Amino acid sequence: MSLALLFDIDGTLMDTFDAILASMNAALAEFGVEPLTPEELRPLIGMPVPRQLDLLRGMQGPDVEGITDRYYVFFMERVETGLPLYPDVKETLALLSDHPIGTMTTRRLQGARRMLEVSGIAPFFRVVVGGDEVSRPKPYPDLPLFSAQALGVPPEQCVVVGDAPVDILAGRSARMRTVAAAYGYGSAVGLREAKPHATVQRFADLPAVIAEFES
Repeated sequence: MSLALLFDIDGTLMDTFDAILASMNAALAEFGVEPLTPEELRPLIGMPVPRQLDLLRGMQGPDVEGITDRYYVFFMERVETGLPLYPDVKETLALLSDHPIGTMTTRRLQGARRMLEVSGIAPFFRVVVGGDEVSRPKPYPDLPLFSAQALGVPPEQCVVVGDAPVDILAGRSARMRTVAAAYGYGSAVGLREAKPHATVQRFADLPAVIAEFES
């Protein structure tokens, strides 16, 4: 049986950082909060927005919910204009299309679906799950386990592919194999400390890694 592949989206399939930063700062401006710098935000990509705001601005409470909602409005406007895929993503997903493929993104379900649709890669995904469908975010195992359940595949037959340490930690906690996307937003040190089973420097390197896992 082919291994199931569970993908993070931001920093793994799509280069969304500029859109995330601009959307976050547009939302913060509406609430009179100091804008984030790229250096502040980049290491926290993959975490839920409320967690980012808590860590970076010490924010909790009603304003956080409002900022989060406005962030998603601004971000989805940018999604509709088109966000870039990383090189060879569409071609590589086509090569891997005999595998069950799903998502394990922190993004809300509707937003994740739309991102895949606009980018033209939605047909490759058998299931799409969002961070709003589980009670605990990455690095807890809830998201990859939920995605595996939706695919009908046992955890030990799944591979998590992501660019952030929380992706790798979530996959390992779920007893899945893990692949770090070193070209994304996670720091090299953080990814090494998370101990992925394999690392790729390009998305196009993924089929060889999966073939090795299956050998």
